[in-house]
Amino acid sequence: MLKCHNVFYADIMDTGPRYPKIHDYVIVFFETAEVALYWAVGLLLIVIALISLFGETGTISSYLANNTPILGLKELFATIIVLELLMTVVGYMKTKSINLGLLIGAGLTAMIRKIITIGYEPLAFQDFVLVLLATVILVAAIVFVGNKTIHT
Repeated sequence: MLKCHNVFYADIMDTGPRYPKIHDYVIVFFETAEVALYWAVGLLLIVIALISLFGETGTISSYLANNTPILGLKELFATIIVLELLMTVVGYMKTKSINLGLLIGAGLTAMIRKIITIGYEPLAFQDFVLVLLATVILVAAIVFVGNKTIHT
């Protein structure tokens, strides 16, 4: 549908102009709201990443001083996960499509974060099995899905 001088043209073969109905305005409102919400999510992810990165600098140095750098690495992985989610939001805003590889990668990063810290943090056996199962599923998803995108 073409919009020209506040008159909507449904089709070139149509007999004349079609004036916008209320649902046309509702659609425009929802499209604008979607973009605004993605902007808000992107901005919040940036704030979270900055807080996570700068807030954990002192914590990571204390982990290094206590000879437990793995736990500091866990905190750094949290920042990486937030940045991967931010990349997904930015990619969606640019192309109106969602890259499944980025989302699966964020999930895999979360599982790797959990696996790395197993020796330093207590984890019940059933939780360990679930983490390994989720990791296997995410790796299989990367192999089979790869970098496919969902176009909206």
